[in-house]
Amino acid sequence: MRILYTIHQFFPDCHSGTEQHCLAVAREARRRGDEPTVLCLHWDHDRDWPPIRRFEQPVDGIRVIRLNHWRRINPNDPLRDYENLHLEGWFQQILDEVEPDIVHSFQLRQLGSNLLRVAKRNGKRICVTLMDFWYICPRFTLQRSDGTVCDGPPDGGWGCVPCHAPELQGAMPDPGDDPLTDSQGARLHALLTRKERQFANLSLADVIFAPSYFLADMFKRNGFEHAGFRIGHYGLEPTRVNPAPGRTPRSPLRIGFCGVMSPWKGGDVVVDAVRGTDADVVLTINGRLEEPMFQDYIDRVVASAQGDARIRFAGPYTEAEAPQVFEDMDVLVVASTWYENTPLVVFEAFAAGVPVIVSDLGGMSEMITERNGLTFAPGDAASLRAQIERAANDRDWWEQLDVRPLEGIDACYARYRAAYEEGAAGPGASAANQS
Repeated sequence: MRILYTIHQFFPDCHSGTEQHCLAVAREARRRGDEPTVLCLHWDHDRDWPPIRRFEQPVDGIRVIRLNHWRRINPNDPLRDYENLHLEGWFQQILDEVEPDIVHSFQLRQLGSNLLRVAKRNGKRICVTLMDFWYICPRFTLQRSDGTVCDGPPDGGWGCVPCHAPELQGAMPDPGDDPLTDSQGARLHALLTRKERQFANLSLADVIFAPSYFLADMFKRNGFEHAGFRIGHYGLEPTRVNPAPGRTPRSPLRIGFCGVMSPWKGGDVVVDAVRGTDADVVLTINGRLEEPMFQDYIDRVVASAQGDARIRFAGPYTEAEAPQVFEDMDVLVVASTWYENTPLVVFEAFAAGVPVIVSDLGGMSEMITERNGLTFAPGDAASLRAQIERAANDRDWWEQLDVRPLEGIDACYARYRAAYEEGAAGPGASAANQS
C-alpha cells in the first residue's frame, strides 16, 4: 500500500512530538511492507530562492518531498496559515507522481487544509491524526496571548482578534477584497471565517484520529461532529528507551524536563518550583537553548536558574541518547500550560519505568493514575513544588507505584492500517454536511 503522509515540518530541522510520531509511523509502515512517502513544508520561508520550490531530502531511507514557499507570496497571514491555493497544483503533481492509496495528514499548518479538498477530488481515502487544536485555534494551542486557556473562538471569531491579531481591532471584514493582500479587510475576513473553512475541509476526512477524549470533545464542543472519530494513543517505537520496571528513587531525586523550550511548555514553572524547595533534588532540563522564536523566554528561564547549582541545562538529546536521558531520571515533569494532548515524552517515561508529574490539563491528566504519577495545578509553581517534595520524601508513594508502558507504535499502526483498508467509501462525504 502506498501512503502519503503530510506534515508541516520534519526532520532533520524540526523534531518535536508531531515530527517524531510521523517518522515512527512511516518507519512502521515500511517495516510492514507498505510504501510511505512524507510531504512536508520546508521551514525556511524567507530565503531568496524561487517563490515555490520543491526538493527531496530523505530521512532514514524514507522518501521526503519538501515544499517551500515565500511568506510574501501570500501576505495575508491569517489566510496563509490554513489555506494556500498556490500550493494546490504542486500537491496535485505529487499525487499524480506518488499515486498514494491513502493520504494521511498529521499537520497542515502553512501547507493548507485545502489540500484535503484536492485529495478528495482525486478520490483518495483521507485519514487525519489531530496533534493539537490548529483546526480550531489560529494559535493552535487554545491559549490566549496572556497565557490563559481558551475553549475555542469566542463571539464568532471576533474574540480572536485582540488575542491573535490586535492590529485588526477596529477594522471591518471585507470578503470582496483580494485575499492575497495584507489589507485589513481581507485579513480580518480570513480570521473570522477560519474555523468554518477549516471544519469544512477537515470534514472531508474518512477517519479522524484523536489521541485523547479531551481533544475529541473539544472539537465537538466547538460544533464539529464527525462519524469517523476514533480515540487512540500515538504509540512508541520499542527501541526508543530501555524498559526499567520497578524503578526506585535516588538521592538526590533526579527530576527531568524534556521538550521544546517554548513558553507554553512551562519550563519557567519547573525552575521556579525547584528553586523554591529545600528538598534533596536536582533538575536537568533537556531542550534547545537556541530557538529564535522563543529566545527571549529561554534567556529569562536560564537567567532565573542562575545561582542554583541543582539546576542544569543539558541541551537537546538525539534519538540515540534518549535511553540514557531516561535512565538518568527518577521522575519526569511535564509542566505545559496549554491543553497538551498526550505528549510523546510521557510515553517515553512510562516505557522507561519513570513516573510523571503533569499539569492537570487536557489529555495529559487522562494518562495519569495513582499508580504512575501525580498532577498539579497548571502554571502553579507552588502546587508543582508540593508534588516534587512528595516524590522526594514520600517512600510510601514510591512503594505503590506500578509504572507500565502504554501501547507501542505497532498497535498504533495496526489501528491506522485498519482504517486504511476500510476502503474509499467512508464517513467523510456524509460528514461534510455536519460541520
